[in-house]
Amino acid sequence: MNRILDYLMSKLLQGGFTDSEEAEIVRYGLELAIMRALISAAAIIAAIALESAPAVIAFMAVYQPLRSCCGGYHAQKRLSCFIFSVLLLIAVITATKLLTDTVCMISSLCFTISGLNVILFFAPVDTPTKPFDNTERIVFRKRSLIAAFFAVLSADIFMLLGLDTLLLSVSMAVFFTGLLLVIGRTSNKKGAIA
Repeated sequence: MNRILDYLMSKLLQGGFTDSEEAEIVRYGLELAIMRALISAAAIIAAIALESAPAVIAFMAVYQPLRSCCGGYHAQKRLSCFIFSVLLLIAVITATKLLTDTVCMISSLCFTISGLNVILFFAPVDTPTKPFDNTERIVFRKRSLIAAFFAVLSADIFMLLGLDTLLLSVSMAVFFTGLLLVIGRTSNKKGAIA
């Protein structure tokens, strides 16, 4: 990936689309965009291969905005991030394939309530490499609450329509976001102590 980023950055610098002062920020943005594209491609491939496209789409539609707004733990290396994302998708696909309707409904309720409570109490959680200032904390707090509202609204709609698989996918997105907030907050505290 570094070769791709180096190539793109050289073209952007040569073309005058960015300057050396902004190069690091632009490179970081490109890296994030490429990682998101790779993760989305893996999600689409997995969804098609395992005949779970609606579940994966519902999960990604809720999970990505929640993670972007709420923050939380982030893997240190690109490969770790990619593998972790694929494992989350496998968990969602497996759960939506294996759980019966009743278990799906109960699990969805538990996932949503536990994840939502964590989001309400802790979001947003920054990282040591990108700490929030006071303004960013306020802005991301509001965004986190809005994203959580839409996630719960989506879950409610899927529940009312009897779309248990989509309900479970959205609920797992809320739960995993909450889990990563707890892990991020814990690792931040350990880093502060060490």
